[in-house]
Amino acid sequence: MEKKIFREWKSSIRATLNAIWKFRNLCKTPFDRGFIGELLVLDQLLMTYESKLCASEDNTFVYEGSSNKKWDVSLTINKMTMYINAKATSTKDKDDNPKWVRQHALSFCHIDINPRTLRQTVGKTRKEDPNLFYVFVDVGSWIEHRNTGFFTLPHKKAAQIFCKKYHNLYNNKKKPRKSGSTDFWVECGDIKGYKDNTLKRILK
Repeated sequence: MEKKIFREWKSSIRATLNAIWKFRNLCKTPFDRGFIGELLVLDQLLMTYESKLCASEDNTFVYEGSSNKKWDVSLTINKMTMYINAKATSTKDKDDNPKWVRQHALSFCHIDINPRTLRQTVGKTRKEDPNLFYVFVDVGSWIEHRNTGFFTLPHKKAAQIFCKKYHNLYNNKKKPRKSGSTDFWVECGDIKGYKDNTLKRILK
């Protein structure tokens, strides 16, 4: 990646985050936490992998954000490409820990829903994508204190953890979910072993 282009991305991301933080604290109302989470991930990626990105024009990243349903950012270093899906939250639990609501269980496991009873049967985990990572971002802490935390899980580990959780919550329950929803929440305790504030796990 050309150093000039790298510097332009870096300064643009920082300027955008600074403007968002000021605006959010002036208006005191919810802002697009998903976009903020993506920018925070990008900002940290550029800090952590600056020397590698600038070492070769073949090393680069792509930001797609919400235009891509499977991943938000790709990072290519030494001809190896990793895909990152950023999951942002500003929600806190009763202990003031971040909590990620409205996560989609179908991204991690197979689920059959009886059309008549709406009872759910939770099956096996989805096929592993070894190049896909989920980064859970604590946007709430950034809004309040200008610092954040990241938790990085490879797709395989995320599928194992979240499929098991969803299975325990909803598999063949006598009182099925009336809406037929397959959303669930991720708590800090589910992923606390994957704290990764430098995002080095992505190329580990």
